[in-house]
Amino acid sequence: MTAAEGAGHERTALSRELGEFLIEFSIGVHRHAMYPEGHPSLEPVADNILGRLGVLFRERSSLAIGVAERQLVIDGVATDQRHPVLADLSRRLHDHQLGAVSFRMGVTSREVTGLLEALARDVDRGGEPLGLMASEARPSWPHARVHPVGYDKLEMRDPSGVGIGTDRASLLWLGLARAALNDDEVTEAGSDPDTVARGIREHEREAAYDQVIVGYLLQLADELSTSEGRESKQVRRKMSKLVRGLDEDTLSRLVRFGGNRAQRRRFLLDANQTLSAESVVRLFEAAAASDEQSISHAMARMLMKLATHASHGRGRSRQEADSALREHIEGLLAGWELPDPNPGRYTSVLEAMSKAAPVFQLPEGESGGLSEADRLLSMALELDTWGPMAVKALDQVIRSGGLADLLERATAAEHAPRVSFQILGGLTEPERFKELLSEGLLDERALAILIDKMADTAIDPMLDVLLESDSRAVRRGIFDTLQRMGPEVARLAIRRLSDPRWFVLRNMIALLGRLEPPPDFDPTPYLDHPDVRVRREALLLSMRRTDTRTRTIVAALSDADERMVRIGLVGLRNGVPEQVLPTLVNRVVRYPARSPETRALGVRMLATVRSSLVLNTLIDVATSGRTLFGKPRLAPPAPDVLVALRALSTFWPDVEEVRELVQQAQRARDPELRAAVESVGPTAEAEAG
Repeated sequence: MTAAEGAGHERTALSRELGEFLIEFSIGVHRHAMYPEGHPSLEPVADNILGRLGVLFRERSSLAIGVAERQLVIDGVATDQRHPVLADLSRRLHDHQLGAVSFRMGVTSREVTGLLEALARDVDRGGEPLGLMASEARPSWPHARVHPVGYDKLEMRDPSGVGIGTDRASLLWLGLARAALNDDEVTEAGSDPDTVARGIREHEREAAYDQVIVGYLLQLADELSTSEGRESKQVRRKMSKLVRGLDEDTLSRLVRFGGNRAQRRRFLLDANQTLSAESVVRLFEAAAASDEQSISHAMARMLMKLATHASHGRGRSRQEADSALREHIEGLLAGWELPDPNPGRYTSVLEAMSKAAPVFQLPEGESGGLSEADRLLSMALELDTWGPMAVKALDQVIRSGGLADLLERATAAEHAPRVSFQILGGLTEPERFKELLSEGLLDERALAILIDKMADTAIDPMLDVLLESDSRAVRRGIFDTLQRMGPEVARLAIRRLSDPRWFVLRNMIALLGRLEPPPDFDPTPYLDHPDVRVRREALLLSMRRTDTRTRTIVAALSDADERMVRIGLVGLRNGVPEQVLPTLVNRVVRYPARSPETRALGVRMLATVRSSLVLNTLIDVATSGRTLFGKPRLAPPAPDVLVALRALSTFWPDVEEVRELVQQAQRARDPELRAAVESVGPTAEAEAG
């Protein structure tokens, strides 16, 4: 196992004191959400939190908690998103559009209570997110603060939690940009690395801000170390440029803020696998300064020299320099804990580097940086002559990965029209272009040059390869490229919908979903396709149309696939149309084949409607038959039963059958049944409304 692989298995966790404080804080927010003001259960909450803070303030004067969607970041360490209590707290803070919450020494019980009451307001039930309030209207306390960061436009997700339209690395980068610039209107186009770096450099230093920035950097490094998509490659370039744009003081402070030494080491190993060579060296030097590890000037110069060759070299020498640099960085990190500025591992690496054969040693007989094939084609361009040897050399260059450089030289060679035509004209022939695509021989730069030459004639060969290639990487790259090529792609994709094969329909509808399909294109007929993969893509596209939205939701709720049903239910967040109500009742809430969680979500949407049909349906859900005296018998606790009880006790408390069910729930042994009706009264009705 390599050092990088070993680091992937290291676990960096919060201290016991920090973990206990976060759990106590989460419990406090949850209780204030459950119980009305003055309830006995709220009395010890603030004192318990102050007790945990008192322990933490023995060694610090302030504490900042960064907020991600499903994780909290504190001292540079992200909490486990599978932890139910902490995941619930992070969700609440994220829903309030907060980037961080901070405490300072001297915080009082009154301040803690005020903060808990503010965070306990349920955004899903009409509460205004704290982060979206005007600064003068946002609650504040001398020793406790909430720090808004705009996340509301960060991403669009389907009910399964899968990002729509981009990958997680891109979403994390957009979140970093918005946090760094403190602007929730920043778009992908506006998240330029230089602008983000300037925002971080010029921001007034405070722990909460640094906590959020470091949290995003740690998550990005971890995500990019395992992600290979085209969008992830773009984020790698942006991250590398961001690191190069930060001054030494800012970079050292952020690295030092990134948790304990093991956490920093893991971050460096992840960065070593993903970022550019020059960025890796800058991070390594900043981390060395943070951990008070000395790096000799000779070693620093040697690493920077390797980074320069890795970034600006050519061909084989560039690859070998990059590989050598990253191997030596891993070797140095293996001895990171040693206090001696020249530990044994450090010295052995220096000796190995000084005695090793030259990294850029050329094959015997070579006297320059170009391969034989490259040199031959350069001569052909210089003399504007073409022949069998040039044809063979072109094939060698294509298979060695040097095509992009050759295409750029051929494009600029105005003095060699014949050879330029042979190179560019031959490779832009549709069949030859399709062959290169199928074999995965076109990198991003080469593909962009050829598409620029071919214009719209490149689309059909690309669609052919998208549908026929067995390589997932090839299909992914073509799919991403087609998204950026304009309306002609949509027109040709629609023509392919006559193909009966399911994967053709799925891919073409998915592609149309990333483009702007023509206004007259109606995807709803594909909601009845026998293959669920086609139906899912058609549903996501149909949900964007207002004219067919009701018909689309009815089709989704009637589908046998649970994901289809959940997407349809999410589409009812802003209200349940009258035409949808019977389907919601019969195909979701009362449909035994649905999972308990899906039925519960259906009950939640149903509870927004006031009608006798809804009342009778909710009573049926919450009961399991009747007693000998004709009174309703309370059903055992289940997700849909608990939601139904909550809705009945809030909106129909005066109905006799509802009163009977509420009384049974209040006397029940099961705590979930009691909790579902505990907050009955004006407060609960206001919250639910």
